[in-house]
Amino acid sequence: MIGGRILDTTALTAAARGSFYMQALLSIAHQRVIPLLVPATAMSDAFADLKPDASHALATIAQFPLLTLAPLDEADARGAGILRASVNSAATTTAGHVAYLAAARQWPVVTAEPDRLLALYPDIEVEALP
Repeated sequence: MIGGRILDTTALTAAARGSFYMQALLSIAHQRVIPLLVPATAMSDAFADLKPDASHALATIAQFPLLTLAPLDEADARGAGILRASVNSAATTTAGHVAYLAAARQWPVVTAEPDRLLALYPDIEVEALP
């Protein structure tokens, strides 16, 4: 199985704001051909969280060749909802989508908020942003 990384909203906003960590991650992903998966819900939330100048940067990042947008299809919506319901959490749809994809693929999530995701599914691996 080819491993990759899942980027949540916080990772996307950090990248758009010029985070050195995220710049390094994108560079390494390019050099080593590491796939990056972005839940569509996380991308939408990131655009909503950014000012117009950073939104332009995010639009550029979205064109990164190794980045794939994961739609919230019926199967993922069901899985993310069941995951959220199983922990009786007030987690957002985006957090559920991110955690569900990470659990299904067994890929680490790049995030600035690991506790929020680990509350949904403690067995996922996270790479915490500094």
